[in-house]
Amino acid sequence: MDTLDGTYGDLVRLNPIDSSQPQTLGRIPLGTPATGGGVDESRLRDLLFLHPQSLPIQAIDAAYGGAVAVCKELSTPAGRVDALYVNAHGRLTLTEFKLWRNPQARREVIGQILDYTQELASWGYEDLQREVSKRLGKRGNVLYDLIRQVSPETDEAAFVDNVERYLKRGEFLLLIVGDGIREGVGKIVDFVQRHSGLHFQLALVEAALYRDTDDRILVQPRVLARTEIVERIVIDSGAPIDAPEEEEQEDLLSDMQQENLRFWSRVVEDFRFSDVTVEVPTATKESSVFIGVINTALGGRGMFFGAYLYRSESHVGCYLGCRKGQLRESRIHERLQDSVEALRHEAGGDLLVWTNSSGRPRIGFQRKTSLPFPADGNGSREFDEAVEWMRDRLDRLVSTFNPRLQRILSEGD
Repeated sequence: MDTLDGTYGDLVRLNPIDSSQPQTLGRIPLGTPATGGGVDESRLRDLLFLHPQSLPIQAIDAAYGGAVAVCKELSTPAGRVDALYVNAHGRLTLTEFKLWRNPQARREVIGQILDYTQELASWGYEDLQREVSKRLGKRGNVLYDLIRQVSPETDEAAFVDNVERYLKRGEFLLLIVGDGIREGVGKIVDFVQRHSGLHFQLALVEAALYRDTDDRILVQPRVLARTEIVERIVIDSGAPIDAPEEEEQEDLLSDMQQENLRFWSRVVEDFRFSDVTVEVPTATKESSVFIGVINTALGGRGMFFGAYLYRSESHVGCYLGCRKGQLRESRIHERLQDSVEALRHEAGGDLLVWTNSSGRPRIGFQRKTSLPFPADGNGSREFDEAVEWMRDRLDRLVSTFNPRLQRILSEGD
């Protein structure tokens, strides 16, 4: 995978109509100031940030194509990301612009962007939205607003969920863009791929700039090395993104995923909530499903109903939760917690209040059960009882809390 100088020839302008002298375009030197006819790091970043289509994102992975520039200098605890992009599917591209001076500089910038990745993988959507809003000086769901300008048909709730999911998985495209990245890049990329537990892709890109006219520049990006694509995911409770064809999907699922899909398929089969304003979730291969509460923050995802299979403690459950950082939703959740004794008369005496491992508050139901279920799943007593319990408690939860939530939300909390 090592690269050598001189791999690419000059950029030549030809006139196919006549035999006039071809014109060789001069390559703009990187790392020198504009007064000397060159481009420095900050100017390179500004140029390619304004024109994300000049980056070879589509060629590296089409799933990240259609990227929209979000902001420069995004603040994280590990430092500032040079440039952030997002597309309508919620996929994030992090880019660092560096001009190489020695092998140590290459290793440092790769370590730096990996630190950013680790930090972002601990964020939720609201964390990213907060930092983007601060950087751009704008309020509201700024990330989604940027996408809506170029893709107005994008569903806000689905977009928020996708970004949240990719953050949680650490599934990003990482680009390091610079001048002639030379020997050793293949070994660095191989090392990164072998030693990372996240799902990102990393590519090293050479940005070759040429002077066309006094006021025009040609950009020729070159992908010098990249990690291999290991897997693509399917989002839960929604349409698949970059998923295998349906007839191939079953073969690609692990035993646990097949068990999850079997369980949730039985739960939602011919199921309807007593509160008919709430849509039934889609069966998924994941261990959890989520249903957003309309009229809450983040496009109806500020509060949500969740249901899960918790294998580490062998129980299933469903609950009402709220996303971190949503002050109004947190106040409403606390208000409902204070009223839980009265709510038990309607929802059932086994209604519980607890906090999860991250300290997030939950109101709902839990039931001990045998997990994993027997291999045959359907037809086993434990499996059938868990399905019926989930259908009953999930309906009780949603149909008790959603009307109250909508009334509180309409009153303005």
